[in-house]
Amino acid sequence: MTSRLTEDRNKYGSFQSGKDVSASLSDEKERKNEVPVSTFQQIRDICESLVVALFLAFLFKTFEAEAFVIPTGSMAPTLKGRHKDVVCDECHFRFQTSASEEVDSATNRRNGRHVVAGTCPQCGYTQYFGDEAPETGNDRIAPSFTGDRILVSKVAFDQRDLVRFDVSVFRSPAEPKVNFIKRIVGFPNERLRIQYGDLFVQKIDPTTIPEGEETPVSGAFDDVPSWAPDVDLSQTNDERFNDYSVSDELSSSSPFEIQRKDYRHLRQIMQVVYDADYTAEKLDNLGWPQRWTDDWERLKTGLRGWTTNKSPKGRAFVFSGQGVELQDSEPSSTIEPDVEADVSPVAVDDDNLAWLRYRHVVPTSNDWRYLSAGKLPPDVEATGVVANNPRLIDDFSSYNAGISRFAQFNRATGVYEWRDSPEDEFSQLTSRVSENDGAEFILCRKNPDGFGCNWVGDLGVSCVLEIQKATSEADKLVFDLVKGGVVFRCVILPHAGVISLEIPSVEEFTPVRTSYQFRTGKKYDFAFYNVDEEMRVVVDGKELVFPENGGCYDFLTTSADEGVAAPIPRNRDPNARDLAPVAIGASGLAVTLKRLLVLRDVYYIAAGRGLESWDSARFVDFGATRCDRLARDRVFLGNEEDAARFMSSPELWSGYGNTKSALLRQRDGQYVAFGDNSGFSLDSRLWATNSVPHYVDRKYLIGKAFYVYWPHGKPLPVVGGPFWPDFSKMRHVD
Repeated sequence: MTSRLTEDRNKYGSFQSGKDVSASLSDEKERKNEVPVSTFQQIRDICESLVVALFLAFLFKTFEAEAFVIPTGSMAPTLKGRHKDVVCDECHFRFQTSASEEVDSATNRRNGRHVVAGTCPQCGYTQYFGDEAPETGNDRIAPSFTGDRILVSKVAFDQRDLVRFDVSVFRSPAEPKVNFIKRIVGFPNERLRIQYGDLFVQKIDPTTIPEGEETPVSGAFDDVPSWAPDVDLSQTNDERFNDYSVSDELSSSSPFEIQRKDYRHLRQIMQVVYDADYTAEKLDNLGWPQRWTDDWERLKTGLRGWTTNKSPKGRAFVFSGQGVELQDSEPSSTIEPDVEADVSPVAVDDDNLAWLRYRHVVPTSNDWRYLSAGKLPPDVEATGVVANNPRLIDDFSSYNAGISRFAQFNRATGVYEWRDSPEDEFSQLTSRVSENDGAEFILCRKNPDGFGCNWVGDLGVSCVLEIQKATSEADKLVFDLVKGGVVFRCVILPHAGVISLEIPSVEEFTPVRTSYQFRTGKKYDFAFYNVDEEMRVVVDGKELVFPENGGCYDFLTTSADEGVAAPIPRNRDPNARDLAPVAIGASGLAVTLKRLLVLRDVYYIAAGRGLESWDSARFVDFGATRCDRLARDRVFLGNEEDAARFMSSPELWSGYGNTKSALLRQRDGQYVAFGDNSGFSLDSRLWATNSVPHYVDRKYLIGKAFYVYWPHGKPLPVVGGPFWPDFSKMRHVD
């Protein structure tokens, strides 16, 4: 009853920077050592199939649907393939690491590989969770689970038009018998440009296309490069494409326009950068710099503006309406990050606000070598400074940062044993460390495959907000998000019942306001986003509507006058202000914030087989599919320390606001599909060849994914095994 979606990376092997998940299987002798499917797994599959059969029998009475299994992670974190569900030993944050490489995609059997370590996205700790005595079945310490099981409506696209960013199942353009799952991001009769991590579209007038003319496969093997260092997205006649005579196709009245996600899509795409409820106790005890810090306390004024209250349920940030005197007995951390963010005022009354600021301070693997043992790193202990922090927020994903190890059956002993070699990632990224007491542990370093090398400026902040007191119209609560040195602001005036959106340093943007009445003592789920060149506010799951163009500011990203700089150019570089990219200010009112999250948007990497190398101007990366940012000077990011140094050094960011671009063109009945896991998804950007197009033909669309009906289960007491469904993870898919 359940079809298995073939994941891109497993189907075609690794691509440029992806992990080589099939290299260890090329030898026939190793294939003979494949682990057979266990009896437990067979029984589990039968039981699940019976449950699905009964459920679908009822479902078919209403509409036609089909069940699919996600095998690997091109759609992570929205939909997860085979993965490990891990709880961090240090901060207790739950995260997932891909385990797709443990299974041969052709046979669906274990291939001897075990994912034994992963990096927590919350605290940066790379944790070893492997078994020192590998078993023939699932790993005991961190078992691998099959991917999400989803339901797909096969009539959804017959009943309504496709919507951009819909999650769709379709047949592969290369092998129509193989099913893929991606988001539909490009539509017929348009040019789709990927740049700055965003998507831009220019409409094509189909009546100008000569009948029978073949569509060139942009981003594949074109002679014309599909990139530009500083593309003017308002231009409509691109001379670089005159060889294909496409200039006549383009409507002079249709510039490139940024494509924005509906909130129902955005809420599933946004990824957590930091959850304030999960902090590593060892970091707090050692005085490690906090991510969220109070400005008054940091500036040694003798006052604290925001008080932090810890409880088993999480962390609350409280502003009482005025400063709180610091007591001499209170411990004060002397450890500081070595780079100072620019937090200078951008509006007249900013100095009157009490500010709570986020800085992206991430310990390195070398730091955790000592921190995990409850000690400060020697350099930090000697200087009181944490090097290479704070840093830019990048497109790191813990899902891609697993470390694998190979086990082989020893016929002489009759057991499975680890087979390590100097070439595999386990041997390269781990070492055994002995303590003075004789204890031994495995020290893991972050996998370079998981490094984030693209700066992400599209951010969000969310919290549970409770206003206890607001008695004056001057009382305010301010949320700031920074991108490229520009502050984007949401101002809440509770007593006046007004929310406004502002860009304080850009006079060309006129603030917009809407009415919203916050009741004192009531808790609200609040979120503020600066995504896709638009500021957006969501309260209790409902996006607020602002007049006219609302919080959109894309009209300020280009200039109509030649030689005059745009107020907010898209290719602006980050600067020291981006080292404190999120801030919350308060004045007069009393407020409590709980479940405080920093979030980021998906970063669509401009990739294609025809991208230019850029030679000396190119930003050195891990393959053309992993990074599209540029830099004035050649920068090496081959190890964690160099990557951290670059991401925390504003003096190195000249040109870093610029990116490559990729260009795809569709005609009638042609759609473009991208995965949410942009750096590890073989999709329309990369699968094109001379014989395979970059688009999905309309006839290959199967349907819309709409529900995860069986995420991996929970173990039953005594019995064990993931038999009991985890109802909390059953969810709609948008």
